[in-house]
Amino acid sequence: MKKTIFPAAAALLILAACRGGNSETVEIDRLRDEAIAVHDEIMPQISAFDRNTVKIDSLLSSLPELKAANPDIDTVQVRTDLTGLKDRLDEATNAMMDWMTNFDVDPQDKSAAEIKTYYEKEVEKVKEMKQLFDDASKESAEKLAQF
Repeated sequence: MKKTIFPAAAALLILAACRGGNSETVEIDRLRDEAIAVHDEIMPQISAFDRNTVKIDSLLSSLPELKAANPDIDTVQVRTDLTGLKDRLDEATNAMMDWMTNFDVDPQDKSAAEIKTYYEKEVEKVKEMKQLFDDASKESAEKLAQF
């Protein structure tokens, strides 16, 4: 029994040292995981953006009815606000789709330093995208609340 425990323990220690010993590899994994985590946080908002886009289209097509129900409404301003909001929702959604299409989960043929730099840039991109999503979400809540 003792003869098999020692080689097994030694093999596990060697394996752990090889896997966890490289701090650059650990940092690369952390950066990749951070980019994916931010993506996972904001991705569910796309369905809300899609619903808001449908609502905006409906509101834009029913502006005469809105004006009849509320004569004080400035339909030109409402059209401008809703069209701009729709553009920002589309911009955020398209940014997510582009990022997901271009994100390389496992870059090959690059040095560890190049991979680390790549993931650092991807984390920056996805954080900027998160800000875009947060801004669009806030604007949606504010502008669509009255309807």
